[in-house]
Amino acid sequence: MAFPSTAPGRALLAARTTLGVSTLVAPRLAGRAFFLDPQDNPQLPVIGRMWGIRNLSLAAGMYGATGPNRAQWWRIQPAIDSLDFLVIVAEWRRGAVSGRAAALMAGTALVATALGASAAAGD
Repeated sequence: MAFPSTAPGRALLAARTTLGVSTLVAPRLAGRAFFLDPQDNPQLPVIGRMWGIRNLSLAAGMYGATGPNRAQWWRIQPAIDSLDFLVIVAEWRRGAVSGRAAALMAGTALVATALGASAAAGD
């Protein structure tokens, strides 16, 4: 196991770990940080914790994979984050997510996509 060799890879690993832990431990607070209202959506803590587990799983795969599997883990990161972006945009267009929340979430997904693509190319 080794930390990513590139700055974008280390940043993505840190971001996934931070988002994963914070959302798993304090899903209501993390939801509010993304402009979501846990009072209006009582299921938010469940979905938030699932998202936290997902991010921690992706971080563990990025950190723990070796050899050819490591390259696969790095290549899948931008694909996952691109799909997140598309889903966020679709939900915003449907009116399910406010513009402010969609902008922050979509921006987060785009930054993660860029970091993942850069890390996959250099790691």
